[in-house]
Amino acid sequence: MTSVVIHAHCYQPPREDPFTGLMPVERTAAPFHDWNARITDECYLPLSNARDLTARARLNLFEWISFNVGPTLALWLEREAPAVLDAMHHGDARSVERLGEGNAIASAFNHVILPLASTHERQREIIWGLHDFRMRFGRDSRGFWCPETAIDDDTAQALAEAGVQFAIVAPYQIADGGHDGQPRVWRGANGHSLFLAPYHGDLSGSIGFGDMAQHGERLAGALAAISAERGIASIATDGETFGHHKRHGEMALAAAIGSLRRSQQATVTNFAAIINARDDWRDGTLVSPSSWSCAHGVERWRSNCGCGATHESGRAQEWRGPLRAALRWLADALDSADGDDPELTPQRRARYGMFTSCGWFFDRFEGHETRLLLRMAAFALRGRADADELEAGLVARLIHARCNDRSLGNGADLWYRDFHALIAAP
Repeated sequence: MTSVVIHAHCYQPPREDPFTGLMPVERTAAPFHDWNARITDECYLPLSNARDLTARARLNLFEWISFNVGPTLALWLEREAPAVLDAMHHGDARSVERLGEGNAIASAFNHVILPLASTHERQREIIWGLHDFRMRFGRDSRGFWCPETAIDDDTAQALAEAGVQFAIVAPYQIADGGHDGQPRVWRGANGHSLFLAPYHGDLSGSIGFGDMAQHGERLAGALAAISAERGIASIATDGETFGHHKRHGEMALAAAIGSLRRSQQATVTNFAAIINARDDWRDGTLVSPSSWSCAHGVERWRSNCGCGATHESGRAQEWRGPLRAALRWLADALDSADGDDPELTPQRRARYGMFTSCGWFFDRFEGHETRLLLRMAAFALRGRADADELEAGLVARLIHARCNDRSLGNGADLWYRDFHALIAAP
């Protein structure tokens, strides 16, 4: 029997104000209070109880799709939508019963670009992510979702040393070709190894950026045809595609899974079950570093590489390098002053969270996502005896980051206007 794997990357950035712990009203999410609430209503909740009109039945799709839920989203779901998190737990447990391996996999604690993290940051993000998964799902995770699937040899080594079995990657992230859909074995130092599980790039793209996510029978047919040719048909996309980006996408997904199950053309499974069914997988080499959303490796998160959310020209992305340099300097200074403290205090959460990838993903330095990173930096400085000295070092580096709206000046101007007063606020 051939195999089909459908992976949904479920993630939302940390939207809570670090100073209050509360979610501010986000007017663009109206009529909902904020975007977490809106996307949960349009996507995560429907995925947990999707209608298959052909079978006149409802499916908890988390029982049938591979998925990861980012810890920042899981924390919000635990507080605000526990029924959805319960459906994820239940779906994972049912997949263990059916396949011997669970559908859920872990991800980094914060959505940071792991190849750009320092050695200890990378280790912490992986270990904290695995611990959060174990706490929520009651088992160890076989697989791992690297944010933006960004990976390099150092990240693969860290994952393997942490006991991770496989990481999901884009086909072009495997140097000797992952376009056949077959997992490869990456071999690192000291006898450690990691399976690289590639998804089908074209079909995944047609789901995320085309209309395939709204046509269940077509999707089932495409998956069946690919699996018949290659033995494995696997796709990966943002979980938000189904229902939020593509209206009623969860219904099309339920129809596709229902069609595959009824026709028995392929087994709907997960990567861990596929990998463990054989012991003769070929070796593979990583394109190091690489990611699924930047044609230039991981430059989208540190340079003016041209990858962006819009087609703005000129200086649209030249702020990325100075921002990363400024936050890297601050993080290193905080670590040097505080020592290697593994406890996740609110300030430590902010220190790690200020590298959240969303802050570099879009084009505008003064945009909401980047401003949240600076707000986290301000929170990490608040109440410290050395706050003035550290702030001065940060601002000296932010001055090189130009706002896209020239009237706003540079990063130093933005900091003093919107964030400086927060450090001393009671």
